[in-house]
Amino acid sequence: MFSNYIQFITYLKMILLFKLFAISLLFYSCKLESKEIGNPITYSKQLKQAPTDTLLINIESKIYNAFTLRMVSKESENLTKIIHDLNLLYQKEQQNLILYWQGYTYYYLAIAHLQEKNKKEAERTIEQGIDLLEDMKNKNSEDYALLALLEGFAIQFKGFMAMFAARSIKNHANQAIEMETTNLRGYYVLGNNDYYTPEKYGGGKEVENYLLKALSLPSQKVPNPYLPSWGKKEAYELLIKYYIRKENWKAAKRYFQEAIARFPKSYQIQQLAAKMLNK
Repeated sequence: MFSNYIQFITYLKMILLFKLFAISLLFYSCKLESKEIGNPITYSKQLKQAPTDTLLINIESKIYNAFTLRMVSKESENLTKIIHDLNLLYQKEQQNLILYWQGYTYYYLAIAHLQEKNKKEAERTIEQGIDLLEDMKNKNSEDYALLALLEGFAIQFKGFMAMFAARSIKNHANQAIEMETTNLRGYYVLGNNDYYTPEKYGGGKEVENYLLKALSLPSQKVPNPYLPSWGKKEAYELLIKYYIRKENWKAAKRYFQEAIARFPKSYQIQQLAAKMLNK
């Protein structure tokens, strides 16, 4: 009698979990399949009416430098100040490009929190960035690529929902490429997602192709201090890691030499040299 009761309770729990799983699947499916109404405009065209504030000039470098300063000196104000200043600028200018750089700053602030072993704050911060980009109207290729990047960072906090988050990452990165086939950041995010997807779930099959495609594309079509250029260095780093994982030392060394020639000050790429010694 007692044994049958335990089996019945276990059965009810399984039914409840299945229903929760089905509801979650429906939620994510609806979210992914929804179509955004509007007319996305590339940032190159938007910059015909560029913000007059100098904050956005070389903004990508400003964000990365603020992140580096935080890691080296534990200076905590610079990244949050950039977010604050961008928010004030958006209230005046109302341009998606400003929201884009806010999202990018949230990404680096979340990385900083995680490296400082503040997992709760890292999760909260990356979700702020994701919410910002999800709510953005008329997203373009760059917006979708960045959204996928942030989702890729957030997947570590998703638990059993990670499989749905991975689908969202892939969907948004593919949208970026569909809108602009020469957007290397879309290919980099796809490669990053595939690299970190466990092989038992189909990961690792496309990472090489995605990253090589990213490396074949320009960081920017025309150099512009307002626009994103990230992705090339990150693609090199991940591709070298992939070849090291596969023990393809010839390819790893080849792309390491290319990477260090293009990005001689990159600490992340420099660190990979030690893994190829005597190989």
